[in-house]
Amino acid sequence: MAMSTSALKKIIQNGIRDLPEEGLKMVADFVLFIRVRLAHEKDLDEEKMMKFLSKELEQLSASETAHLEEEFENYEKDFPIEQIRK
Repeated sequence: MAMSTSALKKIIQNGIRDLPEEGLKMVADFVLFIRVRLAHEKDLDEEKMMKFLSKELEQLSASETAHLEEEFENYEKDFPIEQIRK
């Protein structure tokens, strides 16, 4: 019996939830590889492939930026300068 798309997505989401950054980078590389391979199978020309890769990298960069902003959201409140100097 084949799994549904939503079930597969849930398995992937749960599988990467607690991966360290290095593991997440590996998953991101693999996802990009799969997308490129699937796009190649559809005979995309080089210009479309470059646009696709550029878009994927922009999205990855945006998600990394959002993650960093979230990590440091309350940094000044949680780690005031006075506490660090002591």
